[in-house]
Amino acid sequence: MKSIHRSLLLLSLLSSPLLTATTVNANEDTSVVANVSQNKVNVNKAGVEQLSSLKGLGEKKAQAIVQYRDTYGPFKSIEELKNVKGIGVKFIEKNSAYLVL
Repeated sequence: MKSIHRSLLLLSLLSSPLLTATTVNANEDTSVVANVSQNKVNVNKAGVEQLSSLKGLGEKKAQAIVQYRDTYGPFKSIEELKNVKGIGVKFIEKNSAYLVL
């Protein structure tokens, strides 16, 4: 009898609108991150979250880009990203189609 109650409880939770909405929102968040990497990222305006969506760039390197930009002003060229610790030519090559000033 307890297993029937558990099954009914599980079934009611799975069909709950709240759970369905949460699942949809989680999927939407994932697609937003995927879409960011398909669009251009302005290295002079993007925040840590948007920069982190680029290939091979984690949160720490994204923070380093923002900190460099805050310290030295806007980037004058995409190649200037090489001045940021941890950013190299390979990163720029991988992401050149997505990077703009």
